[in-house]
Amino acid sequence: MLKLKFLNVVLYIFIKYFIIFLLFMIKDNSFKLLELNNIRNGRDLFYYLWIVLFFPVIDVILFSVPLYYCLRTKNKIYFTVSLLAIFSIEYLMNIYFTSQKLFDINVFLKVIIGLILFFIFFYKNMFNKFKLKL
Repeated sequence: MLKLKFLNVVLYIFIKYFIIFLLFMIKDNSFKLLELNNIRNGRDLFYYLWIVLFFPVIDVILFSVPLYYCLRTKNKIYFTVSLLAIFSIEYLMNIYFTSQKLFDINVFLKVIIGLILFFIFFYKNMFNKFKLKL
């Protein structure tokens, strides 16, 4: 779907978190993050941006460059191992920061959504890497 560019990898991460936030809001029936009328001053705005952008920005900082170079590699084994390592580290990081349980269904869903979107965004690159026909 998308050409392999660094900004597309960053876009993938932000869209992933947008969908995750949306699904969790629907699941919990809590739409507090969408109530922008509660922002009255700069501190409220900072708090809102901190809540909404903390994990996407951390993911961009930690995972955008490895994902980009993972997609650029020509070696199938390096690609597979590095992709597994990136998503495993992301899973463990989310476990550490959010739930402290080894298996948390919300974190697992984040990773599954991330893998599905990764495939949707970069399937042409992966098919070309493995020489599969579309």
